[in-house]
Amino acid sequence: MYVSNRYCSDIAKWCDQLSFLLMNPWLTAFSHFVSCYISTIYEKHHPQHKLVDYFLFGPLYLIVVLLLLPFGVLGIIIWILLCTCIDQEKYTYLYFNENPLENFGNRENESGIYTLASINVLLAPEVVARLNNNKCSYVRTSQIAERILKHTGKPLCNLLNGDCLEIKSKYDSVLSEFPCLDFLCLQEVWERAYALTLIEHLKKEFPYFIYDVGDYSFSKNLCMLGSGLFFASKKPVLDIDFNIFTFRTKHAKYTSQGVLCIKVFLSYDNTGERHVGYIANIHTQAFQGRDAVLSSQLTDVNVFVSLFKEQTAHPLDVIDFDIICGDFNADNMSPGDVEVQQHALFQEYRDICAVDAGQDAEWAIGTELRQSMLYQPDIVDPESFREMLVDDSLRRLYVLDADVLVHSTHLMTSVVHPGPGGYVEPLPHGGRRRVDRILYKGATKEIIGYCFLSALTNLTDHLPVCMTLKPQV
Repeated sequence: MYVSNRYCSDIAKWCDQLSFLLMNPWLTAFSHFVSCYISTIYEKHHPQHKLVDYFLFGPLYLIVVLLLLPFGVLGIIIWILLCTCIDQEKYTYLYFNENPLENFGNRENESGIYTLASINVLLAPEVVARLNNNKCSYVRTSQIAERILKHTGKPLCNLLNGDCLEIKSKYDSVLSEFPCLDFLCLQEVWERAYALTLIEHLKKEFPYFIYDVGDYSFSKNLCMLGSGLFFASKKPVLDIDFNIFTFRTKHAKYTSQGVLCIKVFLSYDNTGERHVGYIANIHTQAFQGRDAVLSSQLTDVNVFVSLFKEQTAHPLDVIDFDIICGDFNADNMSPGDVEVQQHALFQEYRDICAVDAGQDAEWAIGTELRQSMLYQPDIVDPESFREMLVDDSLRRLYVLDADVLVHSTHLMTSVVHPGPGGYVEPLPHGGRRRVDRILYKGATKEIIGYCFLSALTNLTDHLPVCMTLKPQV
């Protein structure tokens, strides 16, 4: 196993590990203590479920917080000194193959078919998870990894080939099981401990990982949260870069959200050319309000990705795919997202679910769930949840409508009410706030599969999206 060193010296690396060991237990205990007195929407309607937190776990966590306080303060001081005085890499790269490039043969032995998934997993400190109406991040981490590994064993192949790419209906486009993945892009893996837990499970199939991605300093994020971006791959990684967004507001000033750019090695062909792929994993700011934050950040994405490709270009490279994916925090139909919908990024990269700016394909559904509905028993089972998602009426109960006017925290508590007939009416924009996307650059015939997944049910507040590519030969 190889783990990259974020620092230029082993002493700084040991200080980083010491800081983590001192700081993390105290921060975890403090987060759990505060979360005992924060109720999710479900708990507000069932306050009896919080009594044990109020009167048992809360006081116990407080005792632990006080006992660990000296160690936590020492760890924080070491961490701030590291961020302030010593240059550090913006990510950690870990792999389990000793000689990764030597383990891959000629292109003749490769299928040339690759499947990628993008998922916002909401693995945040417990207090932040509860503010987003979810909880038990450590438990969910293992469950999410297990669901990803419990796949069909096959790539996706649900697109009808012709003059344009099309899926026959939502019953083809919404699936309850993951396909077999080659690349996994996650957002909101906010803590190193969650990343390491994911790696412990996912290493059964993925040998290469990029995690702990962030740019830490007082000027950029007050030395607080990283980007939350995480990448797992079955193929070796050739180049990596991360850039923080130049414009962030409100809560995003305490994170280092940005763009993780990756170049992966795929295979050699019989002429000696090296086949590679480019993947950018992004997470733009949520709840921008009336500021044009997202447009600025998408411009950053275009610039950062272009510079990365320019800097890592090699004369013997053949680019099999060029992908940008992640949580865009804007959809292609809402009136409040018109400026984003017309951004130049979507002219250069194609969104297969978008017919045009402001119009999605009929088979496309939303990916941002209603947080108030995460604890409903109807969505605990992946297959049952799938049945809800393919129904244009029932889907509105669980997925936000694409009618957003202003990005604000009211989306966290949004619910849908029955119409005059006593049931939820299907609407053209109903349950179609599709903020999680996979964009690609290239000819349309390269894409052979695309889907939305119910596999993670209520383990996160977003639906996973997957795409399968078959590069041109």
